[in-house]
Parts: sequence; C-alpha cells; structure tokens
Amino acid sequence: MSPRSLLMESIAVLCGAAIGLLVVNALHWLFADGDFFALTVSLGRAALAIVTVALYAVWYRLLPQTPAALAAFFTGVLLPTVIVLFSYDVPLATTTVLLLYTAFSVVSLLTYRFVLSNAAVREAVSEAAPGGGGSFPPQ
Repeated sequence: MSPRSLLMESIAVLCGAAIGLLVVNALHWLFADGDFFALTVSLGRAALAIVTVALYAVWYRLLPQTPAALAAFFTGVLLPTVIVLFSYDVPLATTTVLLLYTAFSVVSLLTYRFVLSNAAVREAVSEAAPGGGGSFPPQ
C-alpha cells in the first residue's frame, strides 16, 4: 500500500466517521430529545465512530466487494449498538438505538465508499496522464 493510498484511506475513514456521527447525532436530537452539542463533542462517541469506520477499511481489504459491504454494514450497526447499550448511560430503548445506528451505518458506509472511490479515480487519472504521476487536474 503506497503512502498516497494510505492517506486517502485515512481521509475516507475520517470523513465517513464524521458525517455518520453528525447524522446519528442529528437524528438523536430530533427524535430522541438528545443534546446535539453534547453528543457531537463526546470523544467516546467520536472514537467509536472512527474505530467502526476503520473496520470498514479492514473488511474491504480482506473480502470481495459484496461480502465486504455486508460485513461493514452489520459492523456499523452492531458494534456501536452493543457498545452504546452496555457502556454508555443512554435512556433509549434498544430498538431506538438500533435504528439510530442503522442510519449511522448506511451514511458512514456510503460516505466512506464515495470518498474512497473518488480518491481511486483521481489516482487512476493521474497515473494515466501524459508523463505518469502528474498532478490532477492537469494544468
């Protein structure tokens, strides 16, 4: 794995975690009467989101596309749900937490794949450019 692809993978993980966390916090605020600011600045929730989306990267490295997508989706739902229910003091029902983290899983997985595919396209175009390895967009 080249340093550039490692950097792009890291950016995709951070983007997926950040956008997914913002969406789940907004849904928690809208439907479960949570404090959006307190949820957003929680380091534990941010770390959980980053670890969860980093596991997406592991699944996509180890498995073919479809099994990796399924494994990533269920990891995004089950891992945060179990940790939130057993580690944090949340007054929400289990079904509510499952629904919140289903939304997190979908949004973070789509964001991760979008950012990563955009990075892959940019890398392929820069390698195919005359002179190979040029800058993108061409100047």
